Amino acid sequence: MRKSKMKITILGCIGVFLIAALMLVPATQAGEKTVKYKVASSITKLEKCPVPDVKGHAVGLLEKRGVAIYENGEIAAYHTRVTFDSIKGQGGLFWGYSDYTFADGSTKISKYQGTITLPPGEKLSSFKGEGKYIKGTGRFEGIKGKFSFTGKYVTPYTKDKTKGDTIIYVTGTYTLPKK
Repeated sequence: MRKSKMKITILGCIGVFLIAALMLVPATQAGEKTVKYKVASSITKLEKCPVPDVKGHAVGLLEKRGVAIYENGEIAAYHTRVTFDSIKGQGGLFWGYSDYTFADGSTKISKYQGTITLPPGEKLSSFKGEGKYIKGTGRFEGIKGKFSFTGKYVTPYTKDKTKGDTIIYVTGTYTLPKK
């Protein structure tokens, strides 16, 4: 009888310990998700100020709007604001913020930075960079993750004909809080 009571006591202690341990475990993240998508966009606003050190040097701000098309067929409206420091024909640096708005009203907001170059023999610039997701709403509430991208201009920016159309290829990974 005494051995039975001891076994029950030991099993009871183990049970209490397991329950306490589970209560102390913080909420975990859902599994990491990888996404790939393309963004087609055009410049909607451009302001630049010349820097008088070398010909073609400017700093400025531009805004672009377009559409993100995901590998799974989902589509989101794309909006970005970019600050840049570049020399025409040589390249430069840029950084900015983008937001993606989906049909269900959910959003993802990201912060990024990159470099722009004019490849030898090309007339239009290419660019690459990386960033991180900084906020989400709706089904993306609590998003955490990062992404990298490459892209190129398809048309130059002109005031009357073309609007600096670009195509961007993005690969990202993110997690969402477990619900």
